[in-house]
Amino acid sequence: MLELRDFFHLPQIDEWIRTMLAAGPGLRLIAGPDARLGQHADYRDGFRPSGRSALFWLLMDMFLAESPSKTCIVVTQDRQNVRIQREFRRRVQVFATTPSNSYVNQIALAMARRPQLLVVDRFEPDTAPIILQAANLGLVVLSQMDTVLWGSGVCSQLVEMGLTSVQLASLAWVVAVHRLPGLCPHCRREVLELDSTGEQPGTMFISPGCQACRGSGRQGDVAAFDILHLPRGAHGQGELVSQVAMQDYLERLAVLGHIDQESSRYYCTDQLRRAFQLLTWREQVLAEKSSAYERKMAELEAANRVLQQRTTSLFSLEEISQALIASVDLPDLADRVCRRARDVCGADRAILFFHNSQRQVEVLAVGGWPAVLLHQRLQPEALAEITKGNDPVVLQRWPPSIPQPELPRNLYLRAGLYVPLVTQNTSSGGLLVHSTLKSFFSPGEIALLKALANQAALAFQRARMVQDLQAKIALLETAQSELAKKERLERELELARQVQQSLLPTTFPEMRGFRFAARNEPARQVGGDFYDVFALDEQHFGIVVADVSDKGMPAALYMALTRSLLLAEARRERSPQKVVRDVNQLLLELGQPDMFVTLFYGVVDCISRRLIYTRAGHDHPFWVHDAQVHFLGGRGAALGILDSAELEMTEEWVDLAAGDRLVLYTDGLTDALNVAGELYQRERLAALVQSAGHLPAELLCEVIFASLMEFQEGAEQYDDMTLLVVEVL
Repeated sequence: MLELRDFFHLPQIDEWIRTMLAAGPGLRLIAGPDARLGQHADYRDGFRPSGRSALFWLLMDMFLAESPSKTCIVVTQDRQNVRIQREFRRRVQVFATTPSNSYVNQIALAMARRPQLLVVDRFEPDTAPIILQAANLGLVVLSQMDTVLWGSGVCSQLVEMGLTSVQLASLAWVVAVHRLPGLCPHCRREVLELDSTGEQPGTMFISPGCQACRGSGRQGDVAAFDILHLPRGAHGQGELVSQVAMQDYLERLAVLGHIDQESSRYYCTDQLRRAFQLLTWREQVLAEKSSAYERKMAELEAANRVLQQRTTSLFSLEEISQALIASVDLPDLADRVCRRARDVCGADRAILFFHNSQRQVEVLAVGGWPAVLLHQRLQPEALAEITKGNDPVVLQRWPPSIPQPELPRNLYLRAGLYVPLVTQNTSSGGLLVHSTLKSFFSPGEIALLKALANQAALAFQRARMVQDLQAKIALLETAQSELAKKERLERELELARQVQQSLLPTTFPEMRGFRFAARNEPARQVGGDFYDVFALDEQHFGIVVADVSDKGMPAALYMALTRSLLLAEARRERSPQKVVRDVNQLLLELGQPDMFVTLFYGVVDCISRRLIYTRAGHDHPFWVHDAQVHFLGGRGAALGILDSAELEMTEEWVDLAAGDRLVLYTDGLTDALNVAGELYQRERLAALVQSAGHLPAELLCEVIFASLMEFQEGAEQYDDMTLLVVEVL
């Protein structure tokens, strides 16, 4: 087990550490720099690891070792970083952060448990406010901060982080630890030193270097401490002076020969130099990355210019194929290809074959030949002589396996060429061209015909796919129509959700002596829960929480109707029982016959602090009074079912006191399920309210929902969740 004596330190540190551990509530902040290396990755250009983290966990162990009854909660980002001694494991809980539970949520949950020690391994701008809040609530808090400053410098850094004097009132101790290279004990010797007058001799220690320290004069590390104790309210009341000052501590280390005089006298300057070197190095790295980025951009621009040139060269071929792309009619495409093929190679005869769905070769278009050849069908074997590969074939005569059409008198074929239509390395047809005027086709003409044939093959494949897809368009249109209806319904639900959310209050009325907080999480886009706090006059206000029997749009409409009726009746009648009976009668007349609503409605007198309420089938709210949780009683059935004359309902009252809390909720909280199918239950909620009932209303809401999220573990939410907290000041 690591002990304080494992840190080389002067004797006065022990007394101050014991004093700090025995002190009362407040924040103990352990400060020191993490290792930051410079360009050469050695300690001369960067900062040594201060040992802050090791001291931090050591102080936690020392705190727990003082008493076997003390409990501790550790909030950390990584459980692997927490090393708990075996004898302390039963008293220490570890709350690790997750994507759904941040540091703030976990610290709030830990605050509700009221441990003797709260340990947070990160003191940063996002965690600092709630850590200080925990200390202000009377907890002993231990945290650590990455900084190169100490003493009052740390306090100044906290102010620059945006923390106020009120928040910093709970900062009780700042313990800074740094590491310096120690003098080599093997070659260290004491020498005389003259003062500024050159008369009175003094002594100092030097290490010229030896084999043990490889001539550096340095061996090992020495810890330097600064301890600042701030009594409550001391921050902002003048200059802060450390009880154990860093400079004095360094001078004492130099006098004892643990470090050299230069390190003692110029430590602050040396730290500033190191920070400047580190910033200079990072600026160099940034400049190098910027130059690399600029070079990369230049390369991309050059590549882009090459791409533009290649694109321009392809436009000519694209113009040729544009007509093919514009059409999806196979006969029209074939006729265009025949005409274009004759133009690009100077042929006066052309026939286009294509494989049809019956695995036959069908003549789709002819040029220069009689139209009687159209739609003639041949077996693929008839073209086997000239379709052995996917390259063009020069023909010296008419293919003997294909019936030759008649030529006009005195004409005969002089040059022939067969160009296959190839897509995905498979022939789907062919183009047969002949000339009665020229004796051969040039390589350029053959290349153009091949490019045209490839474009034609793609166009034919596309046209065939379009024909196949046309049979499915009707089905797709029907499905699209259904999808459009679904999207319209979802849009209507979203609009309904926005309307419903606009009905729920975002701010509460200013009522003297009371503070309010609420949270609502619907299970669907539109829910059936609602809550409200509304002023009846300068002395009275009403509170209501309700749960409609259904979910979705019908529940939202029924909720809006119930809310409107309640607000209207509440302003005409002060008695909650009379208001709820009138609302019930109106719901029977105006509402849906198969729906009902449970409701709790109460009226509070701000002067007498008396709550008069009626509970219409709703869950019993919690009343936190004298640090105990009570259930508000009263009988009453749900609204919208029975006639008001048959409706049994009582009107109850309680007298509230300063520090009390009213926790009103819907059954979505108590009926929440986890992945194992277990219910959260009212008893669990009551126990949480019992332990966290002293928290402010807003924080109490956060703690309750943080506990719910932790319990559910990502399980699906089946019911709306609504929570309203009334805090009596």
